Amino acid sequence: MKVLLVEDSALIRDAIVEVLSDSKLLQITEFATTESKAIELLNNQQFDMLMVDIELEQGNGFEVVKHALNDNYAFKLPIFMMLTNHAHPQYRSLAKSLGVKYFFDKSMDFDLAIETIEQEAEKFFNAEKSATKH
Repeated sequence: MKVLLVEDSALIRDAIVEVLSDSKLLQITEFATTESKAIELLNNQQFDMLMVDIELEQGNGFEVVKHALNDNYAFKLPIFMMLTNHAHPQYRSLAKSLGVKYFFDKSMDFDLAIETIEQEAEKFFNAEKSATKH
């Protein structure tokens, strides 16, 4: 499973990469610290999961998600996950209305977010495996 990590904090980015580096089922193949870089990456390759922070160096994560939801988006929609320090109810509600499957507070739900990523990678791997059998 190919993951695009959109996170402007080097500390958080490194922690996520380190925790998930042993996984055989997923790869964080690219990362972006700005909305424009994330959109550029989304325009050029398929990702299976988009892990995005709300507040970025430039722009915000909601605009990145909205970009992938455009009718002219060239690839299969990734699974959307938000991992943020801004877990306000209105942000959670907006994320849900956009189709964000997972919304986590970095300070409270970090371990749960990592666990969820690993579960999604396993589901993805099993679906790919069974698709190649048929």
